[in-house]
Amino acid sequence: MKRIQFLFALLVGKIIMGLTKIIPGVSGTTWPGGIANILMKRFPKYFKFGDNTRIVMVTGTSGKTTTTGMLAQLIKSWGKTICTNDIGANMDRGIATTLIRNSTMGGRVKADYVVLEVDERYLPIMTKLIAPHVILVTNVLKDQSQRNGEPGVIMTKLKAAIDGDMHLILNAHEPNSGSLGFNKDSVSYYGVAGDSTVAMESIATDVSCSCPVCGDSIHFEYENLFNIGKYSCKGCGLKSEESATIIAADAENTAFICDGTSYKVKYISKDFMYCYASLMAFAKHEGIDSLTIQKSINDFKIQSGRVEQMKAGDKTINYLRIKQETPVTLQSAIDVATADKSEKIVVLDLSEIVDFSPKYTGMYYAYDCNFRKFMDGSVVKYICMSKTVCYDVATRLYLEGVDKKDITVIPTDDYDVLLAELEKYDTKTVYLLTWMHSYYSCLASIEKYQKKEV
Repeated sequence: MKRIQFLFALLVGKIIMGLTKIIPGVSGTTWPGGIANILMKRFPKYFKFGDNTRIVMVTGTSGKTTTTGMLAQLIKSWGKTICTNDIGANMDRGIATTLIRNSTMGGRVKADYVVLEVDERYLPIMTKLIAPHVILVTNVLKDQSQRNGEPGVIMTKLKAAIDGDMHLILNAHEPNSGSLGFNKDSVSYYGVAGDSTVAMESIATDVSCSCPVCGDSIHFEYENLFNIGKYSCKGCGLKSEESATIIAADAENTAFICDGTSYKVKYISKDFMYCYASLMAFAKHEGIDSLTIQKSINDFKIQSGRVEQMKAGDKTINYLRIKQETPVTLQSAIDVATADKSEKIVVLDLSEIVDFSPKYTGMYYAYDCNFRKFMDGSVVKYICMSKTVCYDVATRLYLEGVDKKDITVIPTDDYDVLLAELEKYDTKTVYLLTWMHSYYSCLASIEKYQKKEV
């Protein structure tokens, strides 16, 4: 009876998948699986996989989609077949849709590898339905507090999910992720080299994580990203795993080096470096050679709308996507912008949080970030735009020490207004720090702007 029910739900899912191609506004990444899950509880459990199929799950606060895409490209470059949701539909509906798309009418997924990005809150659910061979954790940091609470809540869920026979690939430089390897037999770690000779600046607003084992404070020898770097806890001795696969940028910043081999890369910022490090740890565990790794890096293309460069008249707009309400992604964008020492305009388009009820407006997460990095003299103007929090963002800059005359506030989310504002300045380089949906609004405004110029 269960088999018949599963086949019916699968058939309905495949029909809906076909309909999504011709019905506008219906998501082909979630609807088929969503309906199938309604028709049958625990629907993904009933798919069949080959005896040699390797199942990999990627989870964590940030970097999941990029890491999943890198792993998928690596496996393809290795000549293996793959089933993956590398477009980021990472909850139960999206994962069920991925399996529907890649299965036969009998529910068999024919692939050498199944690589699934899984939302960290859903990992305990998915591991009970599909037993993974490998779980890769990027990091466990403050993120979407209304939904997730504190990182400790997510840690509880992850610990419940990894209580089984699987190999863990963990971030040796992020205390929460690294601690998941305690008392586990099959674990690999990864990290990115940093500079321990650079003094760690400390100010009253600095926010650090507490030790996930004993609750004492974590000391960082260096930080590559927000609360990610070489660390130790004096309370219980938790520290970065010494056996980790560590990669380091070369002198020209065009490649990274791992175990004496150099790999040319397109993207070299620290957040990408941690994705590469996890890729190397995975490749080492699976036995993938260096030539295949380099080929996959060459062929990998980041998903559009994450890091983009756009032209508007004589201005070059560098779009840096942040994950709304996640300090580490905002800090990473700040770090990328400040690495460019040329004169620039910085546009901060932070947005209101629109989630489940009660909805609220705020940008408190920005107080975890270090905006002082902007104050090296290269930023000629800060533009704060938003319908709801533009003045809050301006206040955050002012509290950091930015002169009020260097801040312009435009209380709108209309990018036509922003482009008109940018015309007032001679500076050609612009950095736009905002979230995903703003990218498409900005593109549309630039298209209109270019037509107007012609």
